[in-house]
Amino acid sequence: GRSPGREGVVAGNGVELAYANVADAGSWRAAMEGVDAVVHLVAIIRERRGVTFDAVNHIGTANVAAAAKQAGVRAFVHLSAVGANDAPGFPYHRSKWQGEQALAGSGVPYTILRSSLVFGPGDEFINTLAGVVKAFPIVPVAGDGQAKFQPIHVLDASRCIADAVEREDLRGKTIEIGGPEHLTYDQMLDIVKDAMGRSRIKAHVPRAVMRPMAQVMEWVLPRPPVTREQLKMLALDNITETDSVMRNFGVQPRRLADSLD
Repeated sequence: GRSPGREGVVAGNGVELAYANVADAGSWRAAMEGVDAVVHLVAIIRERRGVTFDAVNHIGTANVAAAAKQAGVRAFVHLSAVGANDAPGFPYHRSKWQGEQALAGSGVPYTILRSSLVFGPGDEFINTLAGVVKAFPIVPVAGDGQAKFQPIHVLDASRCIADAVEREDLRGKTIEIGGPEHLTYDQMLDIVKDAMGRSRIKAHVPRAVMRPMAQVMEWVLPRPPVTREQLKMLALDNITETDSVMRNFGVQPRRLADSLD
């Protein structure tokens, strides 16, 4: 559950709210009572104030999975990330992989969806890009801007998640999902600035130069637009097959350029 006061997002329509903390295994006992299926979306993409990738993405997932097993939950759908793996040099991806491993070993019937970049109202990637485009006539880009992404709209990702809850044939499987096209960082930036009607110059800055800037932003800003860890991940492709959603869920996902307002 989210912090009290944020429940307006889901309140109403027969929704019953319960609060628990992924870091506190005991807090889930009451929340899991009578629960038939779990969709686990809790994760962080940046560490701050002692809240670590390991504590939330790994141990937090393990705690929720253990509580679901104890409560006899019949289906547990976990949203992971394309690129999740055991590489120690990328602690975000490693924490997502460890969360997957904890879920798989919990004994609860599970399905893992590894998603590429999810975009939509309130997302922290495309909206951050839009904020930079709005604020600066020259937009800094870390590196050559050629790393590939596969943005998927939140409503398309949600349809995959809802389907996975009901699909017994997907239990015990890990499925990667993404939008209908591979886009480089530069291409996404172009799509955003075109949608905003802004003419902007892209300045490709070596990551070695960007890293100390990111360090300073981490020190002084509560929500820095980029962290040093995210700079590392921006150098990696984050893609799967472009027909993955249609093939697995019968949904034709929408393109980024058609979905921005």
